[in-house]
Amino acid sequence: MTLPPHTPDPRARRRLEIGLALLEDSQLAEAAEAIRAAIEIDPEDAEIHFALGQALEAAGGDAAVAYRTALELDPGDHMGAAVRLALIGAAPAPAQLPEAHIRTLFDQYAPRFDTALVEKLHYRGPELLRQAVDRAVPPTSASEPLDILDLGCGTGLAGIAFADRRRRLDGIDLSPGMLLQALARKLYDRLEPGEIVAALADWPERYDLALAADVAVYIGDLAPLFAATRQVLRPGGLFALTLEAQDGADGAGWRLGDHHRYQHSAAYLRDAAAAAGFAVVGIDSSWTRTERKVPLPGWVVVLRAA
Repeated sequence: MTLPPHTPDPRARRRLEIGLALLEDSQLAEAAEAIRAAIEIDPEDAEIHFALGQALEAAGGDAAVAYRTALELDPGDHMGAAVRLALIGAAPAPAQLPEAHIRTLFDQYAPRFDTALVEKLHYRGPELLRQAVDRAVPPTSASEPLDILDLGCGTGLAGIAFADRRRRLDGIDLSPGMLLQALARKLYDRLEPGEIVAALADWPERYDLALAADVAVYIGDLAPLFAATRQVLRPGGLFALTLEAQDGADGAGWRLGDHHRYQHSAAYLRDAAAAAGFAVVGIDSSWTRTERKVPLPGWVVVLRAA
């Protein structure tokens, strides 16, 4: 069921702004009080209920009701209420982040994405993927250029890293805002908006290389992604991706981290690759970005279509 769009009440939004400012200043009780006042004015505003959940969670209180209400009012889950419910132990972890949440997040992030990711978080995923692919298929004067598919291409950072090895370069991304940034680079032959697995179901092209730089971190269960990617690779084609590493191993081989990103074990990656028809070329331990100035343990993975 599609709900009619909600028109925010300006009075409630002013109180919400006050509450968020107090939350930012760690005045948690005062923040919750201001946000509750906003709810009294406009109880149908999902964003206000989500903010109340944030305030209660930060204070160590019971945030589940507030997050569930936000999810009921916004079933598409643009704010990630299902993720917060999972992280406070009030619901199972979703198999991947909600599409609407990712789209909203990266549409807002797109204009400052490169600066924030590269300069502030020291992101180096495309660089590491390029090194790994060059080891698997060394570039020489006699080597053929590659047909490349950039999954979750974002603003095109991976496209830049592989520009001199491309014959054809196509990209898919959920966020129209990110695709506009990629389009401006004039590197891609085709750019398509959409969810990766759904888009690949009817994708007409076949490739020598598929890239997923900082994409699988938003997916827990990688089986659909691996299977869909395998179908668009030529025999012997490579799938190169970066992930965050899980400490130890739990039953599923993946878990949802506090920063809304998934972590995977090496054993899980090997099993998922084999099930999808891939041979493992390499699963190398490395970090691709920092969080609070600390490098996050990760994987640089290269698979070959068997």
